[in-house]
Amino acid sequence: MGLTQVGIEAGRAGACPAPVICERFDDLGADGRPVRLGIMGGTFDPIHIGHLACAEQAREAFGLDAVVFIPAGKPAFKLKRDVTPAEQRFEMCRLAVRGNPAFDVSRIEIDRPGVTYTADTLRQLREHYPGNVSLFFITGADAVCSILKWRESAAIASMAELIAATRPGYALSEETRLTIEQSGNFRIHMLETTGLAVSSSDLRARVRSGRSIRYLTMQQVLDYIAGHGLYGWKQDRKAVREVSEVGPDQDNRSELGEVDVLGDAFYQARREQLKHRVKHKRFEHSLGVSETAARMARVYGQDERLARLAGLLHDWDKAYDDEGIRARAVELGVAEQLASYMDMPHLLHGPTAAAALAREFPELPSSLLQAIRLHTTGAVGMSPLDLIVYVADVIEPTRDCPGVDQLRDLVGKVELEELFLETLAYVIGNLIERRKLIHSDTVTVWNHYVARAQERGASNDVKGSK
Repeated sequence: MGLTQVGIEAGRAGACPAPVICERFDDLGADGRPVRLGIMGGTFDPIHIGHLACAEQAREAFGLDAVVFIPAGKPAFKLKRDVTPAEQRFEMCRLAVRGNPAFDVSRIEIDRPGVTYTADTLRQLREHYPGNVSLFFITGADAVCSILKWRESAAIASMAELIAATRPGYALSEETRLTIEQSGNFRIHMLETTGLAVSSSDLRARVRSGRSIRYLTMQQVLDYIAGHGLYGWKQDRKAVREVSEVGPDQDNRSELGEVDVLGDAFYQARREQLKHRVKHKRFEHSLGVSETAARMARVYGQDERLARLAGLLHDWDKAYDDEGIRARAVELGVAEQLASYMDMPHLLHGPTAAAALAREFPELPSSLLQAIRLHTTGAVGMSPLDLIVYVADVIEPTRDCPGVDQLRDLVGKVELEELFLETLAYVIGNLIERRKLIHSDTVTVWNHYVARAQERGASNDVKGSK
């Protein structure tokens, strides 16, 4: 986290504001240059290769700088049909698009109460982005045929240009296009997409009937569907793991073959992912923690590669706002065991990151996941790696708070546990000075390690008297 509960910015409101639109492109257009942003809306239940291919071909054909996928919250045209919970559809979209640096996914529709309407979404986007950002709404040619009947169609026409994508069985004639443009003041661009006869309804039907959907969606999405038993999936968790290990698109696991999670290839792949998950300042902080943890591991005789990776990943879930991180804990199935954290949500990102990383990269060592999980509150009986990550989070080079230099100077001059206790005293003192809440776990940790220090002091006194 950055000083976690733990620290200087723990509890400071707004220290790491969540993105309003999306993580990667929230500041799009801030430099004043003309930008073309594609908007890919849909229920995405589930997202599949047809969606992805359409977005990529639109990006290429019309010079789009980015494409944001926006899963519908409560779609107006599907009110009478059961739809998979929004958080799960969002997560499948996130998994599907993360490998393309020009793609991202937005929560704005699933976080907005009430029925989802395109006009409201475009209005929110138009209010957020400066005028130099042009919006291109990507939709099927069949949908464009009825767009004049959409709620606030005139407003839609004023806020975005349309990209009408053809697909097998659906086409938009030139006559129809001109009629819509003239009647509704729309500007419509035609896009002939690759003929992929894939639909979400077909994927759902295939899963229900026990047929394969491999190659029809991303492997990560297939794994998610299987792991969460969506659409009537009947395969057990062991089988899911077998699917992941032999699938054609295993994200960075397949790239590395027999994965060396402590190797440079895995580290660089996660570094690139993190760069797009968090704000630039948070990313620089994570790199600083990674470097500092590796250096401390060398000094204190621990595994340098393990410390380097743990430091990099410790803030994996830091971009969520308070409600988002609570929802994340629920989705990951750890909310019940973290009940005492729910009123202090800035502490949740350590445990949720550990749970999410364990699910996404099962090859990661449990010792690394523990260090990530504990870096917000600490724990009784912490391992050397746990202590290193906790301390590195406070003293990494981008920290310029008063008193941090004194802690940095102690590295290598005192025992690791003593360095941790000095760091914990600094963190708690800072929280008390700013009248911030302190989690009961952190109080327990403080009492435990102070008692240990007192015992060591008494032992040394006895030895000195002999």
